[in-house]
Amino acid sequence: MHETNDSRKRDGSSTGEGGRHLWLLLIYQLPKGSSSARTAVWREARRLGALSLQHAVCLLPLSEENRAAYERLAGRIEEYGGEASILETHSPTDAWYERTVARFNAARDEEYEEVVDETERFREEIARERRKGKFTFAELEDEESNLERLNRYLAQVEARDAFGAEGRARAEAEVESCAGVLEAFAQEIYEHQRALESEDDL
Repeated sequence: MHETNDSRKRDGSSTGEGGRHLWLLLIYQLPKGSSSARTAVWREARRLGALSLQHAVCLLPLSEENRAAYERLAGRIEEYGGEASILETHSPTDAWYERTVARFNAARDEEYEEVVDETERFREEIARERRKGKFTFAELEDEESNLERLNRYLAQVEARDAFGAEGRARAEAEVESCAGVLEAFAQEIYEHQRALESEDDL
């Protein structure tokens, strides 16, 4: 892998020699014994969706957004007393590019599957509260907060899904389904509260 100049297509993607995709490498080193710093850097790299090629070597597709994110992370590494380098490179072969994209997509699919698991827990929670007869506005607000959290989680995964992993469509559909489940639950709560008010009027 070699450093190269930036060359962008009209669609915003970047290619190098032979049309090979361009990448950003973050290579860093932290002082020995800095376990909390290592964990913090690892977590931030994961949040960015970076692929770990080996210890302290992370890969992201080349974009100005990713470059800015790496620069922020490099700044944190230096604050911890470490060193960081950001390098621009290209895929050495088409086969390497395809394997790397597959690794990115596999990581995102794992996260999309976790989103799906969360939607199942969301629906189970509403079913449980329905069985308990907890048709209260407080319960509705709680479930609305849970749905907002689900949407934020999905958005975070989508933001780092650089290559359109297959699991995205299912995760989006499941979260949308949760919105429908919550709307039906809200209607039940409304009807329940109306019935209670009617009893009070008698």
